[in-house]
Amino acid sequence: MSERWQTLIVSDLHLGGGAADPGDDHVYQNRQLERFVRQRLASPAGQAGEIELFFNGDFLEFAQVRPQAYRNPSADYWCSEAESLEKLEAILAGHDNSFAALRDFQAAGNRVTLAAGNHDVDLCWPAVRKRLRARIGPGLRFETGVDWVERHDGRLHIGHGHMEDPANRFKHWSAPIRQAPDGARLEMCPGTLFMVHFVNGLEARYPFADNLHPVQNLATVLLREDTGGFASAGWMLLKFIARHAKALGAPAHSDVGRRLLARLRDDDDFAQRLAAACRLLGEERSPASVRRDVTDEDSLAELMRQLFVVVPTDDWQALFALRPAAVLGTGSSKTLGTIVGARHFGRQALRDLAQRRFDACPAAQVIVMGHTHLPDTQSFGNRHYLNPGSWTRYLDLESHPPLRLDDLRDESCFPYELNYVVVEATETDSRLVARRACFEKSG
Repeated sequence: MSERWQTLIVSDLHLGGGAADPGDDHVYQNRQLERFVRQRLASPAGQAGEIELFFNGDFLEFAQVRPQAYRNPSADYWCSEAESLEKLEAILAGHDNSFAALRDFQAAGNRVTLAAGNHDVDLCWPAVRKRLRARIGPGLRFETGVDWVERHDGRLHIGHGHMEDPANRFKHWSAPIRQAPDGARLEMCPGTLFMVHFVNGLEARYPFADNLHPVQNLATVLLREDTGGFASAGWMLLKFIARHAKALGAPAHSDVGRRLLARLRDDDDFAQRLAAACRLLGEERSPASVRRDVTDEDSLAELMRQLFVVVPTDDWQALFALRPAAVLGTGSSKTLGTIVGARHFGRQALRDLAQRRFDACPAAQVIVMGHTHLPDTQSFGNRHYLNPGSWTRYLDLESHPPLRLDDLRDESCFPYELNYVVVEATETDSRLVARRACFEKSG
C-alpha cells in the first residue's frame, strides 16, 4: 500500500557517535530506540506492514559528531559531501543496533522516512542518502529541502519548525548545497556556526550546555556569566537573531555592547588587540580605523561575528571578556539585565506557526512539529497541533528558574521523556486520530 494507515512521528533524536562519543546526547544507554522500533514492529500494524515511522528532523547529530571531520571552517559553509560521510560513519558505528532494528522494521513492509532538520541538513548529499539506504534498506525515504510534508491526502502536515527560528533557518533551504571556494559545500546556518565554534568546546566543561535548544536559549544563560567572554558570545548571537527577526524584538537592557564599546573608546590596548585580530580577516587595520568604523552595537556585533570564525575560541573569549562587574547576578537580579523577544524560541512560536498553517490549509486536520525539544499539544477547534519533544535530556527554560553555567555540569540532573506522535486513519471515517504517547521517561 502506498499510504500507511498509521504514522509514527519522532523528532530530535540527535544520534551521535554512541559510547565512543562523550558528547552524544541521544538517550541510548538502555537501547531505547532499538526497543521502541522492535516494539512497534511486533504490533499488529507493524506485522502487517502498515506503519510509516517518520523521523521529523535532527535524527542524526552531524553538527557535533566527530568535529575534526569538518576541515574548512567558514561562516558561510558547512560540510563537504566527504566530510558529512565521515561524520555519518561515526553515527552508524555508534548506534549499529538501532540501524539494524530500522532495517528489520522496513523489511517487514513498513516505511522509514528521514526528514532533514537544521542539525542533519547533511541528508541532502546523495552519497549520504545512498549510505543510509545501504544500511537501512533500499526503501528508505527522505524529505529534504521542504518546510512541510503532507500525508493522508493533505490531512496531516509535518514540519521540523526550524525555518521559523531566526537562529536556525537557512537562506537556501530548498537547495542548501552551495558552491564554496574549495568546492561544493552545504550552507551554514547561524545556530550551527555557534555550535561548531563555541558550544562543542564548552560541552567538555558543561556537558548539558548543548542540550539547551534552540541555541539562543543557551545564549541567555551565557549572558549571566560576566567573565571569560561567555556573556559577549551570548550577546553576539542574540544580536544577530534580533537583527534578522525584527518581529522578535531586539535585545533590551543588556549592557554588554555598551561596555565593550566603552572599552574600545577608552582602552588603547583593547583597540590594538582588535586591530591585530583583524589581520586574520585579511585586513590591515589600526586602532584608529577600528574606532572609526565600530561606532555602535550593530557594527561591533558584526565584527565580533567575523572574528568568531577566524580567531581560536579561547583567544576570542579572552579578547571580548567583560571587565569584572561590581555585582554578579544573584537571585532575581542580573548585572547584564534581561533579553526581551529574542530570548526564547519555544512553544508559543510553533503554536503560532501551526495556527497560520491551519488557516492556509483548510484540509489539514493534524500538524506535527519538533525543534524546540519541548513536548506540546494544542487544539484549534477540532484540529490539533502536537510536538513530541526530543529523545535527549531537556530543560524547559520557560518554567525553570534562571540558570548559570555551573548548573549545566551534570547532565543526569535533567529529565528525559521519549515521546512519539501516533496518527491513524480509518477506512470508515475521514477524520484522523492523533495522540502523543510516551515510550519511556526518566524516574
